[in-house]
This record gives sequence, structure tokens and C-alpha cells, in this order.
Amino acid sequence: MGWFGGYLKTAPKPAFPVSARILWQDPPVWSAGTPVRLADGPDGRRLAVFGPCSATDAELARLARIGDSRSLDSAATAWAGAYTLAYDDGRGAVTVWADPAGACALYTCSFNGSTVWSSSSLALAALCGARPDAGWMAAHLADPTGWTPGFSAWSCVEQLAPGHRLTAGLGAEPVPVPFWTPSALTREETVNRLREDLAEGVRVRVVGRPVSSDLSGGLDSSTLAALAARCGPVTGVTYHPEGIKAGGDVDHARLVARAYPAIRHEFMALNDSHLPFSDLDALPLTDEPAPSAITIAQFTAQLRFLADCGAVVHLTGDGGDNLFMPPPVHLADLIRSGRWLRLAGDSQTWARLYRQSPWPLLAAALRRPRTLAAAPGPMPLMTDYAMELAASVTAAYPDTLAMGHADRALLTEARYVGRTAATENQLAAAHGIEMHNPFTDTRVVEAALAAPAADRWSARRYKPLLSDVVAGLLPLPVLRRGAKGMFAVDHHHGLRANLKRALDLADGHLADLGLINPATVRATLRRAVLGVDVPWGRLEPALGAELWLRAADTAEHRITWEERAA
Repeated sequence: MGWFGGYLKTAPKPAFPVSARILWQDPPVWSAGTPVRLADGPDGRRLAVFGPCSATDAELARLARIGDSRSLDSAATAWAGAYTLAYDDGRGAVTVWADPAGACALYTCSFNGSTVWSSSSLALAALCGARPDAGWMAAHLADPTGWTPGFSAWSCVEQLAPGHRLTAGLGAEPVPVPFWTPSALTREETVNRLREDLAEGVRVRVVGRPVSSDLSGGLDSSTLAALAARCGPVTGVTYHPEGIKAGGDVDHARLVARAYPAIRHEFMALNDSHLPFSDLDALPLTDEPAPSAITIAQFTAQLRFLADCGAVVHLTGDGGDNLFMPPPVHLADLIRSGRWLRLAGDSQTWARLYRQSPWPLLAAALRRPRTLAAAPGPMPLMTDYAMELAASVTAAYPDTLAMGHADRALLTEARYVGRTAATENQLAAAHGIEMHNPFTDTRVVEAALAAPAADRWSARRYKPLLSDVVAGLLPLPVLRRGAKGMFAVDHHHGLRANLKRALDLADGHLADLGLINPATVRATLRRAVLGVDVPWGRLEPALGAELWLRAADTAEHRITWEERAA
């Protein structure tokens, strides 16, 4: 989707991204490929909205005209989509809003005595000559979902906390201020709002544009493909092992395509050239390590396939699992609220699903709630120094401190998925594809968070909240499915085929920084080659981080800036 940014205080000689479109001259604000809508108010007031937003032109014009803080704070989460507001009050003060779900992350840095903000940390790193930050990297290895206040993947570049606004006027230093408070809804209200906001979030992205959507046969991608088909033609893409075009996920995908004539169903066969750990040197530089780093060969092939299909906008179901398939961390909240009967029933139900005694679950809920939230435990790949460094820069998001354990886990995970989705979007942009993830939209995350935590799951139904949202939208066999395909076996096969290259990643930048134990990494990789179940959720971020650090050293194509008069 491109990126955008501007100055909160104008430098004597401002720098501009080459080829960017200048939206405001003073203070400078620009867009580099991101859709933007502008509205002017009286007395020099100006409003810019970056990204897909369901607001009407009349609503934006009214907002620019009124321009009070309460209205602007409300507008930052009032409409469907994933967008960022920037507002010039006409008196020398500019404010930007970071969306609470984290899907539209904002970053700042200092340059020539002024504060520059942008949706891309990589762009700001190129401006101020920043290098990868070792503290952030340690935190990423310890817990990729963690919050690092005052840091980003790049030294001297800071991420603005989600749900905060940043204002600077003449002679005033920018100070982040929280503007968002989570709401509470009944389950029925949550279902109705999710139904409305998902449909509207898809509509504002796809109407009148060449669109494709993942169509895996799972609930998340099927929902988006169906909603897009209600707006016009859409190419539904199903990825399948070469030679296998029937059974399981593929059959469910066919059912969805048959239910909507507007879906043109395409199949992409995956073979050994697409295995994980293949073509790792092809990874471009992004804001931070991309989740798809290890699977870059498949991801790149998919993007080429989408481009060949004529797609400009592509929808993915990323974020759906985090919202609608939560871990049993709500057990800790049941203990805190003294709901003992519900606690007894839910812990026994989860124990049956896990095929274990309920007592370990209850002990974890009482003493170690983070382990129920799938938060990482001890990391043998990391050095003691790295763990200490990570602990020194990591903290809870400030707006989650008063939340229950389940709400905090959901929002923290959602913000990680939303933020890192930007790296996938940067990879897709190189192929002319705008990648969108409606399940990371603020109103969608906010609605899921507003439902009572204990009502977000069921032992008898798969993703019960989302299933109720899309009732009547999808064929019953898709709606009633109990799971989806898993692909860990591909990682074992890919590692066997590319073991030498993977082992090479153990001795590199992370080892030089003293953050990982190379011998432990190599031993873990060799165990995985033998088919032993290894902690991929630990291993992949470490290997992806090493690839990213190497790309930061060797990348030939960086964002370039030039100084000129505003």
C-alpha cells in the first residue's frame, strides 16, 4: 500500500522522499503510494486520511470544519477500514493518530532538529542513517508479540504506541497522549457489529478494483472471499500440493466458489521449489523481520501468481485465528472474578481437548497465566545476556494494564499481527499488489475484544464467534468444519532440502551480537531434520531475524531522500 509521513515541526531544510507526492507544503506531509483523502476546513484547517476508510466525503469535510479534539479522537476509530488521521489546526499544530489495533503503525525520529513521522520505520532509518537496534532484536527473539516502548527495529526510530496521538506545535515538543478506551458489548452486539464492520471493511477496499482473495477453504479466507464477491468479481485463489486437487481444504474452497458466481476460482500448485527454507537470499529489506521470511519462496511465487491473474488488491485472512480461536487464558480471569463453577467446567472441557488432566491448566491459570496465552517460555536459543537485554526494553502496552488476562493477550497478539502485516505488504508492493488484512482493522479487533472473554470460545464449535457472524454467508459444510489443514510437515521437508543454508544462519549477526547460542540453534535444526517436533514458533523468528539483519547489510534498494525547500 505504500507509505506516508510528514513533519511535526519543520526543519530549516526539510528532507523529502524522492518521488513522493507532497500533500501539504507547510508543515510538509507526503504520500508515497498510499491512497489518501484530503479535506479542508476554515482558517487553514486541514485533514488527511491515509488508507482505506469508509467515511464519506461529507463526513470528512465536517470533521475538518469542526476540528475539536473529542471529534477527532472519536473519528480515529469511527469508520471501517485501516486508516491514519493527520490534522493541521491552522495555528501551527499538527496531530497524528496511531490506530489502536496497530495495523497502521506510526514511527518517529529526529532529523535536523525536527520530529519526522512515518508509517515506515525503514523510511525513517534511511533518513537518519539508523542501524538495526540490538535491544529491539533481543525483545523480538524473546517474545515477538512484546511491546518495546521507545524502540523499533531501527536505532533512533521509535514506534508511537497504538491508541495514542502525537501533537506538536510551534515551540512545543511532541508528547504522546492516549485517546482510545476499549468498549464492552454483549455477545449479540459483538456479532452484529462484526458482521457490519467486516462487510464494510471489505467493501471500501474492493469496489471497482481488480481483486483477489485467499480461498483456502478455512473460515477466515472464505468469509473475505464471499464478502468481496458480494461487491463484484473476485479471483479466489486456492493453494494446494502439486497433484492433489481434491479432498479436505480444497473441497471446502470449491463449495464457497460454487456458492458465489462472482468468484473466479484459480488453483496454484505448490511443489518442492516452494518449500520453506528455499531461496532465502531473495528476501528484500522491510521495516522489521517479516513473518514470511522462512517461506519467502512460496510467498514470492504466490505474489507472481496473483499479478498474473490481474489482481491489484489481495485479501488475506491473517489475524482471524488470533481473534476467533483464543487460548484458554480466560481461565485466569475466571479465578480472579471468583466464578468457580464456570472455571471447573471450562478447565475440564479444555483438558479433554488437550487430552490431559485439568490440574495443570488450573495451576497455570493461578500462577502463570501468560503460559495459557501461548506466550513464550524460556528460550534455549538465546543467551543470558540477550534475555536480560530483552527484559530491560520490554513492557506491557500501557492501555492493557487494567485489562483482564484474556483481553490483554488478545489485543497484544492482534497488534503484533497488524504491525508485522506491514512487512508482508511491503513485499507484495514490489509485485504491484496491495495486500489487505481486514481482520486486523481497528473496529474488527475492538468488537472482538468487547465480547465477554469467556464467550469467545467453545469446545463444541470451531471459531464460534466468527461462525455466528457469517451465518447464512457460507455453505453449511464450511461453517460447520472443526479444524483446518496444518503444514508443519512442509517445514521438515524444506529443512532437509536446504539444511546447509539453514545451518549457515546459526553463525551470523545474531551470534556476533551475543544474542543466540549458535550450537543450540544448529542442534535444534538437526533435530527438526530428523522429524522431531521442535518449537517452530521460537526457531522461525530467530532465523527470520538473521535473514533480515543480513538484508540490512546488503540491500541495494533503499528509500532515498532529498533536501529542498518546503
